Formats: sequence, C-alpha cells, structure tokens
Amino acid sequence: MGEILNRLVEDCRRAAGSTDPVAGVQAALSLVTADPDTTIAEIPDFEGEDYVLHRADDLSVFLVRQAPNTAGPPHDHGMTAVIAMLEGVEIHRRYRREGQRITLDREQTAGPGGILVLAPRDVHAIANPDPTPSIGVHVYLGDIVGIERTLWDTASGEALPFTLESYESRVRAYR
Repeated sequence: MGEILNRLVEDCRRAAGSTDPVAGVQAALSLVTADPDTTIAEIPDFEGEDYVLHRADDLSVFLVRQAPNTAGPPHDHGMTAVIAMLEGVEIHRRYRREGQRITLDREQTAGPGGILVLAPRDVHAIANPDPTPSIGVHVYLGDIVGIERTLWDTASGEALPFTLESYESRVRAYR
C-alpha cells in the first residue's frame, strides 16, 4: 500500500476514536479525493469488487469497485458508513423503511470527489450506469464483515439476511 492509502487508514483510525468520528473520516476522505488520480495510482491490482485496506472491531476501510452497468440490491450496513468516490459515477438509491418493507425515497449521484454519509439504519443500493468500473473508498465505523445486516430482494420486497452470496446473486444490469 502506498503513502496516501496508509495515511488514509491512519487518519480514519484516529477519527474512529475521536469525539466526532464522521467529521474526522470525512476530512480524511477529502484528502484522498482532492487528487483522485494520484490516489488511484496507489491502488494495488486486486481481483473482485472489494479490497480490504483495514479491518478491526471499530473500523473497516475498503476499496470498492462497482462493475460497469450494474445495480446492486438495497441493503443496510448496521453502522455508520462514509463513502468517497475516486473514479467513475455511482447512483445511490436511498430507501425509507416501512416495517419490513422499503420504499425508494431519493437518488444521489456521486462522482469523483463526492462523499456520502449513511447512518446505521439507512438503506441504499448502488448502481453504476457507466460502461467503466467505478472505484470508491468505503469507511465503516465498525467491523462490516462481522455484523448481521439486511438486504432486500427487489423482485419480492422481502427482507433477507445479508450474505455476500445473496448480495452477488441479486446484482442486475443497470436500468
């Protein structure tokens, strides 16, 4: 990992232990999104969609690559998440919870430099409408892998336990 990504992880670790972790993480992410090309040059080659930069009980930092022309299912994180875009465009569809069901509330488009904050119970779905992959940094204020989460089947509206397999099986072509 290069100097910029190492500093990002260290800044996020400090922020996670601070009195205002969201503001601290946003500040750390604004440094890496200020010059996305330089940050992208440090990203190691990786297979798949996720690359773990840091994972601990109080903080997870991932590089996330969204495949071109795809849309993932709605899901929650069960913890605060701060997402910063480095390359490409993502549409974040935000949903309102209505009991066990969800309803589309709004869409936010994020391109390079864009930073979004999601509260623990927020539900969103990520879509990449472009013919090239998008790359973002996802910072979670907790261990995102070690928590119970929920995703929603868009066809049935059913809430289901989140697993990587159930998520990936519901990724569809963007429309």
